[in-house]
Formats: sequence, C-alpha cells, structure tokens
Amino acid sequence: MKYPIVSVTTKDKLILHGLFLENKNSDKIVINIHGSASNFYEEPFFENMAVAFPKNGFSWLSINNRGNSVLTHTWQKTGSAVENFEDCLLDIDAWIEFVINKGYSNIILQGHSLGTEKIVYYMNKGKYKDKITGIVLLGFSDSFGCAHKFMDKTNCKDDLFTEAKNLIEKDKREQFLTTQWYSHAGILPKSAESFINQFSDNSELSKAFPFRLKKLDFYSKIKVPILAVISNNDKFTNADVVKEGSEHMMMSVNESVELLKKSNSRTKAVIIPKTNHDFEDKEEELAKVVTDFLISNF
Repeated sequence: MKYPIVSVTTKDKLILHGLFLENKNSDKIVINIHGSASNFYEEPFFENMAVAFPKNGFSWLSINNRGNSVLTHTWQKTGSAVENFEDCLLDIDAWIEFVINKGYSNIILQGHSLGTEKIVYYMNKGKYKDKITGIVLLGFSDSFGCAHKFMDKTNCKDDLFTEAKNLIEKDKREQFLTTQWYSHAGILPKSAESFINQFSDNSELSKAFPFRLKKLDFYSKIKVPILAVISNNDKFTNADVVKEGSEHMMMSVNESVELLKKSNSRTKAVIIPKTNHDFEDKEEELAKVVTDFLISNF
C-alpha cells in the first residue's frame, strides 16, 4: 500500500499533514476538516468513513489544520490555543490545491464542530469556494456564542479581555490567559491573541455560524447540496442544557435544524439519537447517512 500520510505547505509556510485514501477510478473526494484541538485521525467516526467512502467511489482526505491539538509544533505556531480563525482560509486553500493537482474535480468539504464553522466561512470567503460541489456539517456549532455564554455564566468576561489586551500591549500575544485557564468556553486554554481574534465583538468567527442570532447570513448564501447531522443527545444540546440555551448553538436541536432548513433550502438535516457530539457508538450509522447523501448527490 502506498504510504497514506501526505502534507501541504500553506501560503504562510505552515506544514500540515493528512490521511489520503484514494479511489483512483473517481474524480470525487471528501476533504474532512476537524474541530477544535482535534486532528486528522482521532475522532471515532473517521475509521468508518475511511472505509466506506472509497468503496462507494469517493476518495477520503482527512486533514490537519493549524488548529490541531491544543499546542503543537511551537516552531510554526500551530494549535487551537494560538490559531486565528480567518487563517482557516489558507489551510483549506492549500488542501484544495492539493486535490486539484491530483485531478479531482468533484470536491466535497466535510467538517466537525468548529470545522463546520470554517466550512461555512470558506464557502463565503474562500479562494476556491466555486470549486466545491457539496458540504457535510457534523455537530454544527456556534463557538462564539458558546464562549460568550460561558463567560457570562462565570462572570469572567471583563477580566479575560483585560488580561488579553494587556498581554498584547506588552507584545506577549502568544502567552496563555490565566484569569480563567480554560478561557475557550471552559474547555480549552487560549493565547491572548487567539482569544481577542476569535471572541471580540464582530470577529470573523462571530459571523460564521451565529445560531445565537437566529439569522445565518453566510449559510444562506451557500449554493451547493448540504448535509447537516447532529445528535439529539449531545452533551451540549441535551434537555438539561437547553433550558438555558444550547452551549454550542444557543437553542434546541430541533430549533437549530429548522433554522438551517429555513435559511437554506438545499439543506438535508438528520438527527441521530442516543449518541454525543462525536457520534460515539453511532459511527456506522453516521457513515451510512453521509455515504447515502454522497451517492445521491454526486
């Protein structure tokens, strides 16, 4: 078997790696974009897709972006804790160029969690957005809303922004915030620069998938087939959390699905029960849902 680990270099000289499994009889490929602090191999549903997609005529390219893990390769400043959201355009550009050079012309972007926000943003701002023929959104999220809800609940917003701005003024933009160590919604740490970049008012992240506003401007402009899949038992969207608004979407699962459909008629939405944000124990079912969508549309 040909060594399946490949790499690209982004326009700003970052080296990113991925897993590339080809069906050489097809011009169709799925590029998978991981979520916050994840990577190209870790999520439990990747294996099922890596097997199912090539068997059904779709090559599989699961990629790292500059937000892989919390902090990796400090020499090239990658990791969720230090990434600026809009730089996702450079990462996706590089991987699309990679598959175009391999002869692929039917390119589907699939993302999980923060990866869904990067895709929606790319489909509005990306250099190669017109080369994309479809998108798959798994565990779609409103990370900006999630972070601000956490800060409001813990009364740490003013302190975090003050600390971050002070560090940047002292040219310590890569230093982690300590006022609240898990300053990214109580889940992950953040550097001063990344925190300001992602969670300041009117940031690019704030515009990507703003479920909290119940108005999805970027999403509504997408002109290709869309599959959106969510769990109704996600730890961020279960009944106890929804009483105060979903941590990831600021509304219930059913409300979020209806908003997607209302915002873009190209949406096919599927709710998978009895699993979580990572679709654990439902990996085979998820792979079938996505495979059926791919076969039906491409």
